[in-house]
This record gives sequence, structure tokens and C-alpha cells, in this order.
Amino acid sequence: MSKIYDGLKKAEHERLRKEREGEEEIWGYIRRRRITWEPVSEAANYVVYVSPDPTLFHPENFRWGATHGVMSKVVIEKTELILPDEWPEFPREQGIYHIGITAKDEVGNESSPFMLEGLFKFIPPHPPSNGKIEYL
Repeated sequence: MSKIYDGLKKAEHERLRKEREGEEEIWGYIRRRRITWEPVSEAANYVVYVSPDPTLFHPENFRWGATHGVMSKVVIEKTELILPDEWPEFPREQGIYHIGITAKDEVGNESSPFMLEGLFKFIPPHPPSNGKIEYL
């Protein structure tokens, strides 16, 4: 492989280093995710909500920014979000997450959520151990 490619891969690995409280330093190659949606002509911005619990997005439970157990992120002037780069607080635990995307107009009116779901995991597996090199 070229030195440029190797340098980019190394930079990507180093960029993804993460220290967690009480854990050893973890780093590795992590597959990012891109969430996209169609633009809404009246939208001043969008709000992306996430929860592992799909029932929180039912009309009788969903209270936009005030729903306990739902995290949110405002997205301005675009219709995509790269995870985890653009939302470092996005859950790191492996699981199926439910994503609700709403459109907000310039006075604060907010649509009902457009729903997506998917498997997310942003922690690499542990590296192999107990290896050795043998001379034959």
C-alpha cells in the first residue's frame, strides 16, 4: 500500500481514539453511518432524535425536545448527519436505534417525525492476543 494511504489510515485510527472513564484507551477502525433525508422547502432546520425505545415516538408519547429517554440534535442547512463524527454524544452501545427526523420552520413549528431504524455500534472489537512469531 502507498505511504499516503497508510498515513491516511493511521490518521483515521488516531482520530477515532477514545478514552472512556474507568476504561483503557480504545481505538480502531470504526464504520461511520450517514443518515440522510429529503429536504422540506419550509424548513429552517431539522431535528434528529434517537432512542432505543420505539414506543417513545408514538404520538401519545412523543413530546419533541421534552421526551424523557430521547436524545436530539439540531441540523442546520443540510439534510444529512455523519455518525459519530457530527454527533459525538450519539449512543455507543450496540443496538437497534430508532431515529426520528423533524422539520422546523422559522417560527418554531415542528413536524411529526419521519422514522428510521438501524443497528448501530461504534466500538471496535478487542484486538487479538496471545500471539507469537515462530522461526521455522
